[in-house]
Amino acid sequence: MKKNYWGLFAILFIVMGVLAGCKDKPTTPAAADSVQSGLNFSGYPMNAQDKTITWFASNGYLPNTAYATADQSPFHSGLKEMLGVNIEWIFPTAGTDSTQAFNLMMASDTLPDVIFHGLMADAERYINEGTIRDLSAHIREWSPAYYAWLQTQAAYDRAMKTDSGKYYGYGFFREDGGWNDTYLGPVVNKTWLDESGLPLPQTIADWDKTLRTFKDKYGAVLSFAWSRVTGYGTFLSGSFGAYSFADYRLYVDKNNKIQLANVQPEFRSELTKMHEWWQAGLIDQDVLSINDTMARSNALNKKMGLSFTSMGQLSNWVTDAGNANNGSEWMGLQYPKGDDGTLAMVPGGYGIGSNAAAISTNCPDDKLELVMRALDYAYTEEGNLYWNFGKQGVSWDYDASGKPAYLPLVTNDPDGLNNAIDKFGGSTWSGNCIQATALLYMKNTQQAIDANDLWFYPNEAVSAAWTLPNGMTMTSEESTRAAELRNTISTFVGEAAIQFISGQTSLSLWDSYVSQVNSMGLSELLGIYQAAYDRYLAR
Repeated sequence: MKKNYWGLFAILFIVMGVLAGCKDKPTTPAAADSVQSGLNFSGYPMNAQDKTITWFASNGYLPNTAYATADQSPFHSGLKEMLGVNIEWIFPTAGTDSTQAFNLMMASDTLPDVIFHGLMADAERYINEGTIRDLSAHIREWSPAYYAWLQTQAAYDRAMKTDSGKYYGYGFFREDGGWNDTYLGPVVNKTWLDESGLPLPQTIADWDKTLRTFKDKYGAVLSFAWSRVTGYGTFLSGSFGAYSFADYRLYVDKNNKIQLANVQPEFRSELTKMHEWWQAGLIDQDVLSINDTMARSNALNKKMGLSFTSMGQLSNWVTDAGNANNGSEWMGLQYPKGDDGTLAMVPGGYGIGSNAAAISTNCPDDKLELVMRALDYAYTEEGNLYWNFGKQGVSWDYDASGKPAYLPLVTNDPDGLNNAIDKFGGSTWSGNCIQATALLYMKNTQQAIDANDLWFYPNEAVSAAWTLPNGMTMTSEESTRAAELRNTISTFVGEAAIQFISGQTSLSLWDSYVSQVNSMGLSELLGIYQAAYDRYLAR
């Protein structure tokens, strides 16, 4: 497995050097060129404590639940120190989810300087409406580390531009791309396999036999956090040639055409098998309400032997089993294939997240450089270390081999390692930064890392080609119409899938279901996405 953490920054600084010698400016609107800055930048910290950046984040790097305010949070208070500027943090209020918080903030009279949210698809519209700034004129000069990073891969640069070529924000990137994106998959209690004389299940037929054995011998069922299988578009789907487990899912077919997974015949085949398992009592009947905490409890209490979870959650399950000495040996499984060898897809991507930090038009011209420098910090060598590990000498330091290693403040945290890491770094979940692979190695057990290797490397060819790339943008009209159609269709197909699995609706009504989806404007919706995808490819 290739992990070249420091080589990444060596390449990055070579690119920066090349760019520094290039005097051409990107093509930009004339108005943007008139921006003047009063900042005399000479490095970090910027000695601008008398200036305040208002900074909204709807998700990703919210303060750890151990802290009531950002001032108490080591990462957020420390970032002000590292940047040398005051930050007024704005987060969703209690009981408000990220989308609600974003919509409320966007409807306010005064926007913050920085807006971090999943706004990539609507970036062109926000620029045209005068909500966020086009950063093209100054990104090379005032965010040189970030600009250099974007030039290391064409996909990075393409994702952070609109269709008309405007740079609009600072994205979330995973250092090793696909490996970090395929971070969840099937798992098994190996102890039970051994006790039952069963091999590692490799096909759907193997899964069927294993599930029935575990049910008969241990009273265990197939159980998992529902969001893990719906939020990422797959579970056993690829073994049927399908691209969704139960939720609405668009995908790119082998002819570069956008399709809806939920009306394909392969999806029906998957639902048929799931209904069979449901009727046989092999699937947890409460699965719709299970979250990560409940799934973790089920694993600890031996209520399941086959499941689907993330690398981080698997680390928790392994640790829990060891602490309880309950005899369970949780390990990752290869994604199952169909009995005919089919494996159409596994979850994955290109190392580009769906969130980005944009700068609002409320940020005045004379503060623009300050804000762009503050956002650029995360992509510098020093800033990357801070966003991933926290402050050197406090939460981490270099070990004897010259690699970052957590200090006792983190490793001995009574709340546990995973929770402690979230207190000091901003890249654990998502951020306007580059998530270091070293972070994932430091926070996970060897069993979880081995599982991630197994989920990704044998399946690399089918891990991302099917996904709609983050960075596709729509026009204002497209965005509005797509939202109308998507909301109706996604609700209908999601509810129908559950009813098919549980038997509330017979699969003999499949053709009627497909006709109903088509009547809701599916063709128009696919056309909108196809146009956006084609424009993305043409950038």
